[in-house]
Amino acid sequence: MKMVIWDYKDTELPFNTTDRSPHMKDMGGKGWELVSVSPNPESRCFILFWKRPQNLALENGKDFLQPDVKKTEDKNGLLEERRVNKNDTISFDNYKSNREISDHEYKKFPDPQVVMIVKYRPKDGCFNQFRTELYTREYPNVIARHMGFNKKKEFVCVSFMESIDAALDLEGVGTSWLDSVDHLLIKYPNGSRTESFSGPVWGWFPNYENLSRFNAGAKAFTVLVVKMKDSFIQEVKDIALQPSILPRNLFSCVAQYKDTDDTYIYIGMDMAENKQDANTYYSSGCSKPITSLIVPEKSFEFFSDAEDFVWVNSKYF
Repeated sequence: MKMVIWDYKDTELPFNTTDRSPHMKDMGGKGWELVSVSPNPESRCFILFWKRPQNLALENGKDFLQPDVKKTEDKNGLLEERRVNKNDTISFDNYKSNREISDHEYKKFPDPQVVMIVKYRPKDGCFNQFRTELYTREYPNVIARHMGFNKKKEFVCVSFMESIDAALDLEGVGTSWLDSVDHLLIKYPNGSRTESFSGPVWGWFPNYENLSRFNAGAKAFTVLVVKMKDSFIQEVKDIALQPSILPRNLFSCVAQYKDTDDTYIYIGMDMAENKQDANTYYSSGCSKPITSLIVPEKSFEFFSDAEDFVWVNSKYF
């Protein structure tokens, strides 16, 4: 069975470029498709992210790159023959990619009104292809989408949206996209292709100082579902709806869990070396410990691992 994966490339254009058409036509003539655009205030350039297909075959449950045929690389007719050893599997570690978002960019984002969290389980041998499909999707109604995977090779995506309408649109588009990657996924015990939940945002707390100081470092994000004891709901909300006190937290978000009144979603982005788990959050992630104020057996850690990729919506720039 033959499938398609993608090559990737990024280019830069200065902010003051008045005619971008020659560059766009040149890249398009080489087969590159524009995926997204992000500003880089430090270099005063726009970064353009491109993709184009390359051949992939699936053999014995593993992904192998096929030898590529000769192709025209530019309008001068220069031919480049690109061959990849068929016995070299795509590396799980080397394939990692990461985007940086500056504090300047976060300041341009509207405050999210809805958050949606989705988990996927790719089949054995389909990790890299699913990763490519997931990371190169377009999300026109999403502010930003943070993505990573855990040690079980399950992907988790956290999507921040500016309205309920945007969330509903994403659900509709997401169903069609899931149909297109159905053959790559393992279904969960309930028969669903995903584990997911969403809710309206109660509080959004970006730390612009840390976003500026630690922009270039490796990051990790945590997703928790926290059930409050009935007699302490308001007290826990008062504690949770404050900026994180962790020294290297980049942002935190608190949202309602589904349609419940006593359970909330916590999302925290921290530097990788300061990644927090559920116990850290309960004991020292807030202005005071909440361990005794919640129901531990009905609270759980949905994800806590490195951020692998982040997609941002260029319309805000």
